[in-house]
Amino acid sequence: MAYKSIVCGVTGSEGSAKAQAEAVRLAKENSAALAFVYAVDASFLKGITVGLRPEYAEKTLEHLGGHILEEAETLAKAQGVTPKLVLAKGAVLAVLKQAVASEKADLLVLSDDGRTFFEKVLFGGEVSDHVAALGSETGIAVLVVK
Repeated sequence: MAYKSIVCGVTGSEGSAKAQAEAVRLAKENSAALAFVYAVDASFLKGITVGLRPEYAEKTLEHLGGHILEEAETLAKAQGVTPKLVLAKGAVLAVLKQAVASEKADLLVLSDDGRTFFEKVLFGGEVSDHVAALGSETGIAVLVVK
């Protein structure tokens, strides 16, 4: 299948690097637009009573996300693909759905290298728990890279 617009969620993990590489390969092969998306979601801090203020954590996550997106951009440009970089605040799944809609994507690329307990809480489960819902809610193909 030929793709015209690809969205790839990035997290900075090893699995995410594999997903980025596959998204770049597919974008190049199909002459498709590519957008890397990083979601800044500090909701995991709700209810924490230590002296960590959510706005500081959010700023840190924004900085981290910017760095992760720059790394993904470097990888893509080395292959001759110029991606769009999207840093958005909100729940991960909502951010991905919004990016798919705004980019008019026909493929969403994600990684699944297993989730830690913390990631399961942040993402609301395993990636596999959300693939079918993401596909049906967005109407596009979802490729999970392991």
